[in-house]
Order: sequence, then C-alpha cells, then structure tokens
Amino acid sequence: MMLYLVSNNMVLEDIIYETEETVEEKRINRPLSIDGEKEAIKLVKRIDANVIYSSNYASALATAKYYASYRNLSININSFLNDSKIGKLGNRNIKMLRFMQERDFDFKFNGGESLNDTNKRMDIAIDRILKKYSNKNVVIFTHKRAIMGYLLKYLDKGYNLDDRLILTFNDKVIVDDIEKDVDIIKMEWQKGKIINVDIIL
Repeated sequence: MMLYLVSNNMVLEDIIYETEETVEEKRINRPLSIDGEKEAIKLVKRIDANVIYSSNYASALATAKYYASYRNLSININSFLNDSKIGKLGNRNIKMLRFMQERDFDFKFNGGESLNDTNKRMDIAIDRILKKYSNKNVVIFTHKRAIMGYLLKYLDKGYNLDDRLILTFNDKVIVDDIEKDVDIIKMEWQKGKIINVDIIL
C-alpha cells in the first residue's frame, strides 16, 4: 500500500486579529492563501489514493477538499494528525523553538509538544489508519512539522551544513529545513514495513 503525507505551507499571512486568539487558535484557523488554493488544485493529480484523512486545521482541510472533490471521496478528520503544539511562546519565537527541538527531541515549551510527543501521537493515528485500510492507498493532509515528528521513527537522522535536522531514506534526503510551498512524501508499505520513501513534490 501507499501512504501519501501532504503539507500545504502556503497560508494567509496578512491577517490582523482584533481579539485575543491564542497562538494555537490562530494556527488552526489560518486559511490558505490564494496561491495555496491554486497549489491545492494542482497537486491532486500527483496523488493516487482512495482514502483521505486530514488534520482539523483550516489549511489542511482546504487542501484536502480539492482531492476529495477530484476523486469523489469523503474526508476523515482526525485531530491526532494536527501540527505540533507550540505552547507558551512568551518572548521567544517559533524559529528558536524549532532549532532547539531538532537537537533535543524531548524539548518543548509549557503547554507544547516535543518532536517525540508529536511522533507518538502521529504514530498511533497512522498505525490505526494503515491497519484499517491495509489494502488501500491513503493520503493524509497534515503539516510539515507533524510529518517530521512522525518520520523520526522510520528514517535516518542527520544534520546538514547549516546544522539543521535532516531525515533520509537510503541516502535520499526526505525531510529538511527548506521551506517549500508544498510537501508530498510517498511511503510504500509491505507487510507492515516501509520498503521505499520518495519525495513527490
């Protein structure tokens, strides 16, 4: 079976909040940008799946809806597939958090999740999905950080010249710190084991 992990990172940036939304509320509700919507339309032909899952973030659902319409399928929403929780930032920033987490997989801010926490949550959800649909191809619309957390368990870990975490499979770099518009990773499973991992986009 094939498992596709999709992250559409093109969200609307120029938003002004007049009320006191938390960092997590802002992240969950942030919609795709117009360019993000265009990319969501394009990527449907790069995926060959007959089961759709999504996190409950607006950006993931907005991307999933195009594939669901293209294949006439329903979207299964599972909050275990959500992005890593940031927690209380205080006067710190997200870039600093990500840098620290790539060196210590248990590092997190109060109320947030470490990469190991994200790995456990994602692994539980995806393991259940793969067992339920063992004879079908599945696509999961989620988030770059959640994908990184999930793949920690399955790929080889290393660091690039900028001292940022990279994840590889058979010497192919699958996940790195490069901010791409869209990430599509295809994992081929056979009898419960990964036999290949590729970057589609």
